[in-house]
Amino acid sequence: MIKRTLIFCLAIFIASSCDKDKDKPCAPPAFAKNIIGNWTGSLESSPKELDEVTFLEDGKFKETGGILFGKQNEPVMTWIAEKDSLKISGKFKNNTSAVYAFLALTNTCDSIVLDVEGIDKIFLKRK
Repeated sequence: MIKRTLIFCLAIFIASSCDKDKDKPCAPPAFAKNIIGNWTGSLESSPKELDEVTFLEDGKFKETGGILFGKQNEPVMTWIAEKDSLKISGKFKNNTSAVYAFLALTNTCDSIVLDVEGIDKIFLKRK
């Protein structure tokens, strides 16, 4: 009987300790670390148009739909994060270049919202 009681108590302890891990809120890393990875992006003005964006640790990024830099660009584009802002740069196919800056309005573990000069917002959701 004591053996059954101990096994029962151990099972309850294990089950309850697993539940506590799920309740812990995620604390996002700093913006510069958090943005690294694969994201699905959309504009607030056109939420159904999705773009796949990847920020690499080496400072390069790729996008499929042009949400950050447009579609008429060269394949090598770079990014830099400073505090809560993102700067991207690259060249267009007509040999001109540009730098765009976005302020991070929110930075959570699985999503980032970027301001587009007060005109629109870019919603990034981690893949």
